[in-house]
Amino acid sequence: MLSRSPLQIAFAVLSCCVLLYFIFISPSSSICTDDDNLLSDHRHSGNRLTYYDMDRPIDSKPKVEANSTRRLDHVLILTPFKESAQHIDRYFENVDKLTYPHDHISLGFLVSDSQDGTIEKLQQRSKQYMNDDQQHPWQKFHRINIFQKDFAYELASNEDRHAFSVQVKRRQIMAKSRNTLLSAALTPEIDWVLWLDGDVVDSPPSLLEELMGLDKDMVVPNCYWHSYNEEGGYDRNNWQETKESWELQASLKPSDVLVEGYKELITHRKLLLDMRFENGQTDLFHMVPLDAVGGTCTLVKAKVHRDGAIFPSFPFQHQVETEGMAKMAKALGYEIFGLPNYLVYHYI
Repeated sequence: MLSRSPLQIAFAVLSCCVLLYFIFISPSSSICTDDDNLLSDHRHSGNRLTYYDMDRPIDSKPKVEANSTRRLDHVLILTPFKESAQHIDRYFENVDKLTYPHDHISLGFLVSDSQDGTIEKLQQRSKQYMNDDQQHPWQKFHRINIFQKDFAYELASNEDRHAFSVQVKRRQIMAKSRNTLLSAALTPEIDWVLWLDGDVVDSPPSLLEELMGLDKDMVVPNCYWHSYNEEGGYDRNNWQETKESWELQASLKPSDVLVEGYKELITHRKLLLDMRFENGQTDLFHMVPLDAVGGTCTLVKAKVHRDGAIFPSFPFQHQVETEGMAKMAKALGYEIFGLPNYLVYHYI
């Protein structure tokens, strides 16, 4: 029989203790918050087997706020970024001022085809928010996920990203970007998805409570731009079909794609931009039905995406990307509404 010295025995005991610490105690070093215990009432056998009852809401915070038995909905804010380093500080200022409890908000980002330091800036700001010990727990976001996926799409140096000639190809790439982000970030506890452009520069702090309170399958504010002394309409992808627009589509081939706001292609749709204060209607929460949406600021019930409303990179009812997603949602039986008098503002 082999004999062991006291030093060998002590070393063996110490090694076992270190191993047990890393298996059972040591936290994850990811930017994401550690979720091992957040859904304990839906899990079995640690991390190897997970069960979710998707017929009932899943609570990411089993212990609800004091003096409250009402479950708070969980919101996922999704933002694609490309060459956007200059906008990231302002973006975080805007989401940080949201008055909805941040511990029921998750953020998901997809960075693509960027050489301006977007990914590094995004990682830096995300770590600052997740590691700020001065914040009250409700001020910390539940989770921040950053994904990177390049699509090898670059405009020629003499082309404007809003030029008519590049719109279909550009929007197809944007559709792939949004689908990649959605499929990676949509976790079971999410109730709502807010698609928010990285260069939205101003929005109401109460945005989430107010839009969620309307309880619509999909709802969009009106997106404008403004300067110190003037403002104007920005997002032309929120619209209603008209008799004339349906007649135009009847003459198209299935592969034809329509885009809005170009003199080269008159679609005859009625834009949400043109409905502000229409017929003397000034109520902030006045709603109108829509047939399509843009992606600057769009709130969607998560079940709409889960049921199959994605962002087509192929022509779907003559649309791609966000408008195509809206067409899919309507084909699934969901309703879409716009708020012509409720404004968010976009960078120009």
